[in-house]
Amino acid sequence: MANAVLITDELLTKLKRYAPSKVRAYASDDDFRDIAVPTRRKRWNQVIEAIEARSWTRVELLDKSGAVIAYVDNTSPASDLEDLSTTSTGKTRSEAEWIVNLVVKAQREAMAFRDSEVQSLLRAQGDVVRELSQAMKDLSGIYTEQRRAAVEAAEIRANAANGSSSEWKELLEAAPQLLQMLPYLRQLMGGSGEPKPKNGA
Repeated sequence: MANAVLITDELLTKLKRYAPSKVRAYASDDDFRDIAVPTRRKRWNQVIEAIEARSWTRVELLDKSGAVIAYVDNTSPASDLEDLSTTSTGKTRSEAEWIVNLVVKAQREAMAFRDSEVQSLLRAQGDVVRELSQAMKDLSGIYTEQRRAAVEAAEIRANAANGSSSEWKELLEAAPQLLQMLPYLRQLMGGSGEPKPKNGA
């Protein structure tokens, strides 16, 4: 840990001495990141915090043109680095895992709620379709009954018209015979005996 403090002190000293426009921190030969230098107070402390936020092996101080004006190598051994599973770093990891688990749980609950809503909507749509289908069947039945009743009424009217004319015709044809039998009917209804012969005979 003492070596790491010395490296941090060396970084701060060179940052103040050379006042670079930009700082480039290397994690390896091909892996680096550029850190902008702020203009506010305590800017060098903020630059150091940005550098130490990730592991690094070398830091280069660059001027406005991008040329290297100074550098600092990280010579602190890996054994001096704090164990990630302990103290504040371990607490940070535990909090991160808790947040991830919370997000996953919320997503699962949201998906379950969405599935429940979709199923309810599908059930409601199915009920509506069944009701509409039944209503169409009922309307079709009513239309069929109305058509049948109209046909039957037309047949009844046609039969009634034909029947009335034939009955009247039959009555007119039978009228002479009815008139001839009228005296006999009267005698039968009056209770008298044989009908009297015509012309007093």
